[in-house]
Order: sequence, then C-alpha cells, then structure tokens
Amino acid sequence: MLKVCKLFLMTLSVSCLFSSCTKTTPQLPANKGNVVDKNISNLVEVNQKLAAKEDSILMKFATKTDVKFKKSEIGFWYKVDVPTNGELIKDKNICTLTCTSLSLDMKVIQTEKMQIVIGKKQLVVGLEEGLKLLHKGESATFIIPWYLAYGRNGKGSRIKPYTSIIYQIKLF
Repeated sequence: MLKVCKLFLMTLSVSCLFSSCTKTTPQLPANKGNVVDKNISNLVEVNQKLAAKEDSILMKFATKTDVKFKKSEIGFWYKVDVPTNGELIKDKNICTLTCTSLSLDMKVIQTEKMQIVIGKKQLVVGLEEGLKLLHKGESATFIIPWYLAYGRNGKGSRIKPYTSIIYQIKLF
C-alpha cells in the first residue's frame, strides 16, 4: 500500500512538473476586432436627437407650468410641493407613497398607493432617482422624460411609446 502511494505521488509530481512548464497560449488583445457598427452609431445619434427634442419640450412645459420646477442632473424636472424636515430618502429605505401618473395634457393615467424599497428598481428610473431627493412626508411633482420612464416600448395600452409622464407623489 505504501508503494502504491509513493508511486501515485511521484506520478502526480511528474505530471504537475510537465504541465506547469508549458507556455500559455497568447490571447488576442481585448480591443482587437472592435468595429464601429454604422447601424448602432446611427441609432445612438437618432436617440440623442429624440432625447434633446424631448428635453426642449419638457423645459418649456415645466417653466410654463411652475417656475419652481428644477431640472435634475439626469434630466427629469421636479418641484417639492409640500416640504418637510423629515428623514432624507436613501437606498434600501422602505417607502409608502401615493402616486398619480398623468400625461402631459394632465389626463390621469393611474393613481395607486404602494410600498416600495428604494434601489430595488420597482419604479421607472427617473421616479426612483427623484424620490432620493425627497424627505419622508413630502409631496412633490416630477416630470419624467420618456427615456427615464418607459422608453420606446411604453407600458401596455395605458402608456404609449416615447411618452413623458408627470408623477404627483405623496410620501408617508
């Protein structure tokens, strides 16, 4: 039994020695073959133009509606309707809120009361980022451009593609 173990260990050692001495196969550089696809470039350009046009429309809408609207760094507009000194909303906070969504012509799309966890992507990107600007107990209005809402797909029959949405929010 001892001889078998010694033989096994010697065989293992020799095989490790031979396998470790082989050269690794060189890999191609990561950037080799990165070809700019004209179709993708064109789509990016079209989307940038659409977003710029929407930003212009929303800027006019927001400033005409209420001078208190401010534009966020990522592109949505917001105003705090009822400020409080409550705790600032952060990632992982559980929030209870009422949310009324409206079209830009002020027609109600939906009103609902919900409980969400900030950072779990339970809301559209623009609205979730907007909630992080609020304190518990505050009410606010957000104007979310389509590219931070439901994008080019929309949401069923209620929200058509490329639709910007107004959200009236009350945090509890």
